[in-house]
Amino acid sequence: MTINTVGNLVQLNEKYHSIALDIAYAGSNNFTGKPIYKSDVSYIHSEALECLLKAIELLKPLNLRLKVWDAFRPMAAQEILFNHMPDPNYVGNPRTGLCPHCRGVAVDLTITDRYGRELEMGTLFDDFRPLAHHGNDLVSEEAQRNRLLLAGVMNVAGFKPMDTEWWHYQLPDLVKYPIISKDDTPEGII
Repeated sequence: MTINTVGNLVQLNEKYHSIALDIAYAGSNNFTGKPIYKSDVSYIHSEALECLLKAIELLKPLNLRLKVWDAFRPMAAQEILFNHMPDPNYVGNPRTGLCPHCRGVAVDLTITDRYGRELEMGTLFDDFRPLAHHGNDLVSEEAQRNRLLLAGVMNVAGFKPMDTEWWHYQLPDLVKYPIISKDDTPEGII
């Protein structure tokens, strides 16, 4: 088995990248209640993958792993998600052109223990309330510690957080990375 690449995008693969994949928008267990992607194949920009691999290595001595819910997102999917939740504090407005997921440089993820159980983070993924914001002290102390661990690991690895979502990390300098066009989107995602 080889790793698939399309332009600057590299397919995430549990076998090669020592992560767990649970691509939320490939099934109906997401905030829209329906599948957005055709498959659970996920891609990420090669530079973001380098940083993700650093984060993986930082967690290994702690017997912890990363679980990825989303990475590269085609613009068509971004439009569906924004139409369902038109709040740019949580879902990027495709008309603004920012959209880090559509550039392949953002990843939504959490930490799991060595048995694959997600660490307590205080909210579920895609919880669009202030409770999901970084620094919210209304979540348990355990959740606060786990969020800080995730933030620290991702920061050291080269990512920056999104203030309103504890699970969202992206590379800095977004404008350096163009939005992936429909023609350059890997087949079978949407």
